[in-house]
Formats: sequence, C-alpha cells, structure tokens
Amino acid sequence: MNADNIHGVIVPVVTPINDKEEIDKKALQGIIERLIKAEVNGIFMGGSAGEGPLLPIQEWTQLMQKTFEFTQNRVILMGGVMDTSSAKIKEKIRILKDIGYSYVVVTPSFYISIHSESEQFRLFAECYEECDGMEMIAYNIPSCTGSKLSINVLCDLAHRGWIHCCKESSGVADYYTELIQKGKDAGLSVLMGDEISMLSALFVGANGIVPGCANVEPTTFVSVYRSVLQKKFDDLRKYYDRVIALRNNLPLAGTCWIAGIKYALSVLGFGNGKVLSPLEPLNEEQKARVERFLSSS
Repeated sequence: MNADNIHGVIVPVVTPINDKEEIDKKALQGIIERLIKAEVNGIFMGGSAGEGPLLPIQEWTQLMQKTFEFTQNRVILMGGVMDTSSAKIKEKIRILKDIGYSYVVVTPSFYISIHSESEQFRLFAECYEECDGMEMIAYNIPSCTGSKLSINVLCDLAHRGWIHCCKESSGVADYYTELIQKGKDAGLSVLMGDEISMLSALFVGANGIVPGCANVEPTTFVSVYRSVLQKKFDDLRKYYDRVIALRNNLPLAGTCWIAGIKYALSVLGFGNGKVLSPLEPLNEEQKARVERFLSSS
C-alpha cells in the first residue's frame, strides 16, 4: 500500500442491480473488466455514482466483497464508507478491513450535516483509529453531505500523517485551487471528481481525476489525463470536447444524473440500467436520447 500511487484516472463505478435491487454480479464483473482493460489507474466503489449510501448493508457488503474478488489487486481499489454517523462509518470500515481493502474513502457524515472544524476533525480522528493501517482518503462532496470540508482540517490531518489524499467534488475553483496549493505543503494530493473542473485542477497540480462518465467511455478520460501529462494540447482539446459531450448527454439526460450513465451502460450490454428507489429512472424519450448519442459516437 502506497498513497503516492493514487494518481491518474480513478473511476467511481456504478452499481448494477437487478429488478429486486440486488447486486448484478455478472454485470459488475463485466464493467470492472472493461475498465481494467482500458488501463484506468483505479476503481472507487460505493460512492455517489455507485449509490453506496442507498444500499442495504447486506448488499453494500456483497458489492464490496465481489469487487475485491473481481479486481484481484490489478488496480487501486477504494471503498466508500459514507453514512450518517461515526458509528455507522466505522462499522463499514471494519467490514472493508475484514475483506482486505487497503483504501477507504470517508466523507463528512450527513443528514444532520457537520460544519464545524471540531466536528469534522472528530469524525476523521475516530475513523483513522478504526482504519488501523488502512489508508484513509478524505472526500469533499458538499452537494451530497451538506457540508464543505475545511481546508485547515484537511491540511492538519495530512500533517499528522492521517491522510495523504483527498477527493474534491465541489468544483469550486477558489476552493480546490487553495486546497491543491496548501495541500502540497502538507503532503496532501488531490483528485478532482468534478468533470467540468478536471482540466483546470490538473493544470494547478491535482494528481488525478474521478469522472463518472468514465464508466461508459474510460479510454477518453485516460487519454485526457495522458494528454495533460505529455502536454499534447491539440489531442487534449479533442478529448475534452468528447468529455463535454458525454456529460451533456448522459448525466444530464434525466432527473437523476446516475440514471443516464447506468442506462448507457445497459445499452452497451452491462446491466439493466436500473437505479435504486426512489431515484428517478429515464423515461422513454430520455432513453431514446441516450441511444441516439451512443449510436452517433
């Protein structure tokens, strides 16, 4: 386990389910194999794209277990433990530890959002103690948690050696620029989860990207990252135009941004496209839009 290896394209994998809202293991394995073949650097399970906090604990555990078996240490594997309290998050950390995970992703607890630095520090201190050798990755996603992680807290955690990496999905330029710059001095690397912001974040020093649309077209995002590293800006312009097209036609296809990505995968032969209740599935007109986009690609 080495936190310095966390770079490049980390895909927040969607969770394919059957009509009973149980894990579709065959589709899950197919998605994972396709991503590894595309040479992504890592896989992030149980995040917002993976509907992790919406899954019953039994299905969440099965998702994490099967993913661990399917990846076989071929890529970095991160497990999301998002939940509403320290106790529930620590329970999930213990499950991942028993399975054999090395990387665990922790957001602020939610429903009753935490905003003070003391609350945020308390949560991460308790999780770090529970990790017991696992690498803890902090995750800032205010749109889901209702709270923004303090840069002071993140840098303090990094100075203590409790975290070495942070995923940032607010997409707020002033925030992520300051986080990347101050994080360097604290020994903290940053992964950008917002697709619109990923280029500017990479240019100011982010270590990688965590794009949801990479579920559907991973090679495009691998090409974006490599073009930035190699300073091939003509290629980068072409690939980034494709990123914008993917975003406009998949996450923005329906009410729920996950539904368009999952339906696109179903068109490609992976799962049935179903999202967990009560999330809104695509209607027939929206499905046709996704199909037209994929057929024209």
